[in-house]
Amino acid sequence: MVRFGPSGFCEEFVKLHSHTEEVPEWLMIHGLDAYEYAFNKGIRISDEKALSINKAFSEKGILLSVHGPYYINLANPDEEMANKSKGYIIDSLKKMKLMGAKYLVFHPGSLMKATRQEAFDMVMKRLKELIVLLDENEFYDMYICPETMGKHGQIGTVEEVAQMCALDQRIIPTLDFGHINAFGCGCLKTKQDFENVFMTLKKYIGERYKKVHIHFSKVMYGDKGEIKHLNYDEDDLYGPNFQYLAEVLKEHNIDATVICESSGAQTQDSVKMKQIFETID
Repeated sequence: MVRFGPSGFCEEFVKLHSHTEEVPEWLMIHGLDAYEYAFNKGIRISDEKALSINKAFSEKGILLSVHGPYYINLANPDEEMANKSKGYIIDSLKKMKLMGAKYLVFHPGSLMKATRQEAFDMVMKRLKELIVLLDENEFYDMYICPETMGKHGQIGTVEEVAQMCALDQRIIPTLDFGHINAFGCGCLKTKQDFENVFMTLKKYIGERYKKVHIHFSKVMYGDKGEIKHLNYDEDDLYGPNFQYLAEVLKEHNIDATVICESSGAQTQDSVKMKQIFETID
């Protein structure tokens, strides 16, 4: 099954609404069935609000995922700061349980002053420690979803994320195809390029490659990768092309939640992507 929905409030939504509990009805009107809530700047939600969101989304059958705080950095060489990052992940999951969400997207880490290999090794070490914390907190049916990143100073290539996912069944990838394309300065040009992303996953996690969380938007890039997110109808200079991804999702029978991260038009662009997917035989 492939689900579609936006990340956060689009510009059209905020002209008419102001509460997250109003999102499910909005999505149903547009024929969408997924949504990503943001803890980007912190886990600032009461238990009462979390339960209210749970009720609103469960009643409409909308799949809810959450993006963790931006300041998570499992590559930080400072053990105290790294422990805080692990704590942010655990605290996010605790709040998500009240919200009825099972998928936590997070940025693995930044290189800071380390080499790429040193930073990656540090992320892997902290993830192994995090798996122990998942067990201690009885998070047996929740998923942490490291995201492929778009800037060269960040950990999160497809291969790096695939290796993270190989550590535990509860780690599944967030494939951000705008980021992948930006990191590679326009590397997703053909359908085969998209298929190669999934084959890299398959190399490390076998048939689990068929269960993924996805971010999709066009992303402007430069020599060092990602610059900014664009809307779907903006300049085709940067890409990537959703048509190719849609064909691969269908041909490989991928179980995916496709979250649109367009800049301001994420609901409308989610609808466009769903329509493209549904036209494929």
